[in-house]
Amino acid sequence: MSSSNFLFFSLVLLIITVLSPVPNFASASVEEGNALLKWKETLQISNNSLLSSWIPLPLNSSTSIPCTSWFGVVCNADESIQKLNLTSSGLRGTLQEISFFLLQNLTHFDLSVNSFFGPIPPQIRLLSKLIYLDFSQNKFSGEIPPEIGSMVSLEFLDLSSNNLSSTIPSSLGVLTSLNVLSLYQNQLSGPIPSSLGNLSNLQSLYVAENNLSGPIPNELGNLKSLTFLVMAMNRLSGYIPSSLANLSNLYRLNLAHNKLSGPIPIDLGKLKSLTRLLVSNNTLSGSIPSSIANLSNLQFLFLDQNKLSGPIPIELGNLKALTNFQVSQNLLSGSIPSSPRKPQ
Repeated sequence: MSSSNFLFFSLVLLIITVLSPVPNFASASVEEGNALLKWKETLQISNNSLLSSWIPLPLNSSTSIPCTSWFGVVCNADESIQKLNLTSSGLRGTLQEISFFLLQNLTHFDLSVNSFFGPIPPQIRLLSKLIYLDFSQNKFSGEIPPEIGSMVSLEFLDLSSNNLSSTIPSSLGVLTSLNVLSLYQNQLSGPIPSSLGNLSNLQSLYVAENNLSGPIPNELGNLKSLTFLVMAMNRLSGYIPSSLANLSNLYRLNLAHNKLSGPIPIDLGKLKSLTRLLVSNNTLSGSIPSSIANLSNLQFLFLDQNKLSGPIPIELGNLKALTNFQVSQNLLSGSIPSSPRKPQ
């Protein structure tokens, strides 16, 4: 190649290199940081709040100050904000002024144990990469946005201990990556959606202390990964579905303080991993199934305040792990087997 041709191609390469767009990763965190600063202006913050590290960015800044200096902020390799953890930060305010569309790389969002109030905006759906969402122990009100059902990457969703009302959206049944769904201590009403039976990876379902009514969906028996099912202190009615016997990994089943009726399903004796079976304060009837004696890991068995009748199965004396056994306020006859410890 002649020297003139070499010079020509070198010049072309230089022009391409200069004109090619170079990604300015720091500018992403600056834009996101400014969005968070605007939101911060709407919040009431305690004087000793760690959020005091959120300071205005210099004009025309291209540095990644939010990634390196701001409390609760973690960025990804591209210096875009990935995690926002503001738990227990003494914050009070709403989510109405937060620019969700500028935070679309968030994978973790934790506002738990603060005093946030007002509705959860439907625009939260824009956080499509979110894996972990914890808004527990606040004062959020209104409905659970059905739009959360479009956030299909979610693995952890905790909205417990708020003032949320209305029904549980059936759209949550689309979140098949969920491991934990916690909605307890709210004012939720209406039925438990049968669509929750589609959550094949769900390990923990907490919906206790609400105003939920209607039957327990048979479809919950499809949740083969479930280890905790806590539905106490609602107004659930109907029979305990025998399909719950399919939950072979279940450690804890708490259906206490509802309006459940009918017999205790014999097939619950198949739940060999169960350590707690709590069905007290319902209107359950019939006899205590002797199959419960197969639950060799059972530590807590609460059957009190029902309408159970007949003798207490002598086989329950074989439950060597049992430490708490309550059967008072029923229609039972005979004596309590010697092995289970009676409540003091």
